[in-house]
Amino acid sequence: MTLWLIALSALALGLALIALVAVIMTSRRQAELIERQQQRLLMLTETATEVLSLKEQLNEPKPDSNFAEKQLLAQLEQQVSTLNDEQRRLQEKLQELAEQDPGSKLYHRASKLVASGATVEELMHECELPQAEAELLVSLHQRKG
Repeated sequence: MTLWLIALSALALGLALIALVAVIMTSRRQAELIERQQQRLLMLTETATEVLSLKEQLNEPKPDSNFAEKQLLAQLEQQVSTLNDEQRRLQEKLQELAEQDPGSKLYHRASKLVASGATVEELMHECELPQAEAELLVSLHQRKG
């Protein structure tokens, strides 16, 4: 009877560790996706700033304005509008990703702490993780690094 209890406990622990690894891998993928989206958003913001600067230069009154400059201005305004739409969509997507799984945020934070050199005790305290999970995170990081 005791042997069955030990085997069942070991199986439960193994399943818990597998689930934890799956959550960590999922949170890493989400973190990478969020980071790529943030980089793209930053790039779009910089491009929009440059386009707006060009637009302001073109809007300055000139006595010899011609049709080509007006067309260029219209194109720039269209590009700014497109960039603003894309920026809004990316911000919404980032918000969705951030709100998806509160549990993965905890493991993402713990993963960042481990990457910055946190100890098992620090993880247990900062992220309120059980010792086994904190040890697993540190062990996974050490194998990866």
